Amino acid sequence: MKQLTIDDLENLSLGSAVLGSGGGGDPAYALLMAKYLIEKHGPIKVITVDELKADDLIVPLSMMGAPLINMERLLSGNELDILLQIIEERLLIKPTVLMAAEMGGANAFTPLLAAAKSGLPILDADMIGRAFPELQMSSCYLKNLKSTPAVMVDCLGNNVIIETASADTLEKIARSVTVAMGSSCAVGFYLMHGSEVPEAVVTDTLSQAMRLGKSIATAREEDLDPIQALISASDGISVGKGTLIDIDQTVKDGFLQGTATILNEEEKIKFFYQNEYLLAKNGSKILASTPDILVLLEENSGTPLTSETLRYGLQVNLLALPAPRIWQTKEGLELIGPRVFGYNIDYQPISSNRSQEVL
Repeated sequence: MKQLTIDDLENLSLGSAVLGSGGGGDPAYALLMAKYLIEKHGPIKVITVDELKADDLIVPLSMMGAPLINMERLLSGNELDILLQIIEERLLIKPTVLMAAEMGGANAFTPLLAAAKSGLPILDADMIGRAFPELQMSSCYLKNLKSTPAVMVDCLGNNVIIETASADTLEKIARSVTVAMGSSCAVGFYLMHGSEVPEAVVTDTLSQAMRLGKSIATAREEDLDPIQALISASDGISVGKGTLIDIDQTVKDGFLQGTATILNEEEKIKFFYQNEYLLAKNGSKILASTPDILVLLEENSGTPLTSETLRYGLQVNLLALPAPRIWQTKEGLELIGPRVFGYNIDYQPISSNRSQEVL
């Protein structure tokens, strides 16, 4: 069993923003909350899948909604306390382990905020290995685990328990509830027992996030190029760099949806997002697409930029990191490939020749 300390949080903040692919929310505020809670309550226990007991009850936690809203409607932390209390008192099951539903952005910190106060350990795993915008987009869905009961709580303590026949229906109902809650709330879903976990999650993603974040932080300390350090640590590639222009975004149906363009002397690279960055192209040539992890970084510092923090004139570098293997399968692509988001192309891994046209 490991322990997560204050010294680990900066690396987690950087690495989770990388894996968030623009989504999951800017981790800056969650980082401050986690620092405060660890100072107050002590380090957080971290366990691996191999350390789980068969009868453990694992609760994946996440914030749901439009990241832009969370910049104005801040997480109180009480949402998570109420959520765990509802599971124990109204569903009559006792959580024993917490887990990030997605290891992306601020959502990587969500289980930490609950674990610090409850004393429960967190699992070094998640259900995606990155961030995606919809609840059914998870490894648990591919393994046919039951997604409900799901519990949703907003910053005012309003709460809902949802039972559905499928994760697709859960996404539709939960999205409507999220919008009614101001497009921001905490959610716990895909509650599972330890015996179900090994085949149903993406393992070691907390460790991966901290490793990627450390590559950026170490490069800064040693006055090296943090972007090249991240590329080396992740087997990623740069698909283009330049000045950020033409940002067009809106909050719609509980998502932050938009496009932006990177301009340099030779070309214009346009990228598309729905909370997460999903597609990058130069004219009609596809440069990278979901499920590969598109990461936008500030050129000089290597700081990952989440979609709600985009600003005109920033000097940026757009990277593409290889997707977790589970998403490169036929079943994975049917759930989160580019066609799912309305892009009429087939996925090609970033190592492939990019010659497709957007239709």
